[in-house]
Amino acid sequence: MDEVFAPEVPPRQRRTTGALARLEWKLGKELFDYQLAAAEAWEAQPGPARRLCLYYKTGAGKSATAMILVALSGFRETLVIAPPITHPMWVALGVKMGVKVTAVSHAKFRQQGYLVKRDRAVIADEFHLFGGHDGKGWKKLDRLAKGLQAPLMLLSATPNYNDAERVYCIQHILAPGSVSGGFIQFLYTHCVTEQNQFGMTPIVTGFQKYASAAEYLADLDHVLYVPDDVVINIADVELTTPLPAGFELGLDLAKRRIMASQMEVRHARARYLMMAPDGRVHPHIMAMLDQLVGEATTPVLIFCNSSQIAKGLFLTCLAQGAKAELLTGQSSAVVKAQVLHDFKQGRLDVLIGTATLATGTDGLDRVCDRLIIVHDTDDDSLRRQLIGRIMPRGASTDISKKSIVRINMSP
Repeated sequence: MDEVFAPEVPPRQRRTTGALARLEWKLGKELFDYQLAAAEAWEAQPGPARRLCLYYKTGAGKSATAMILVALSGFRETLVIAPPITHPMWVALGVKMGVKVTAVSHAKFRQQGYLVKRDRAVIADEFHLFGGHDGKGWKKLDRLAKGLQAPLMLLSATPNYNDAERVYCIQHILAPGSVSGGFIQFLYTHCVTEQNQFGMTPIVTGFQKYASAAEYLADLDHVLYVPDDVVINIADVELTTPLPAGFELGLDLAKRRIMASQMEVRHARARYLMMAPDGRVHPHIMAMLDQLVGEATTPVLIFCNSSQIAKGLFLTCLAQGAKAELLTGQSSAVVKAQVLHDFKQGRLDVLIGTATLATGTDGLDRVCDRLIIVHDTDDDSLRRQLIGRIMPRGASTDISKKSIVRINMSP
């Protein structure tokens, strides 16, 4: 299977001057052409209430670009709504740019008692975490945008979780007048739909004038797009494990029950294929992992979609004497920061994680050349974002040392 990733944009062809040159010096890095284009688009907007969505591939520098634009606007204070693990990075970036950063989580922002100043710049990172058009987070951000007399930036990695609803939510904030009539009217106006027998909201099967929601979003005014277009191969490894007697009849003998839903069957199937009754990963799977990790010349990142399987793999690695750590959605920001630091310092052989690896893990590309997908996700966007974490950044793209291996289990 081939996955598509963005190449690094070539070094820029123009030189910076004036305030932008000073900010570039403070950042300590030469800006790319697409970052200079963002500055031009930003300064072309009148008044203090500027709006922009940075729709950049993972690792393209959304954070630095956003902070530079705030500083260019003359604002010296900004609210950043972002995952807690990224808060220290945001604060440090603000110090470089001369901008005081107040960083809060999406959960904190959603709280009814949390108030936001109308004259302070706002950076909304990981836009999908605000939720859909019925979510408290998006509704609050949308209301804030209408009265905010300061810059507002929405940050979204490509092609991260963008569907018709996400596009509507972004467009409604950037240009409220262009989406009158509400979400359902938006779907009928812009999307190809089918009748939904179970509700009022129609089923979206495509867009009328665009090949995808991502393409629609990229074409919106005030959306700056850095696409993914490098092809890299995922090497699939096929392994087998027999399922226990009675499983195909819907019996889960380990729990002594009849499975009641397809979801329960999927979870049980994955558990039996991957894990022994003692909660550890099957020996033949570990033998393959030992080989794959042993081939690597750098620490290895391992992804499991299931936290149960991730914990089982972690315990198995520890039992075999491997220097391993585990990150799941239950890991605190402090623990996650320490584990990532240890991984980047080369103190670990493997880092096992769930979807939490998709956010707040910048810098892994410098220390990790191999990602092993032990238990895959059905979410293509999540997979892309995870793989993007080990892709090289900088002026040139050399992915020759990078490898993605996926283990496929079958009975």
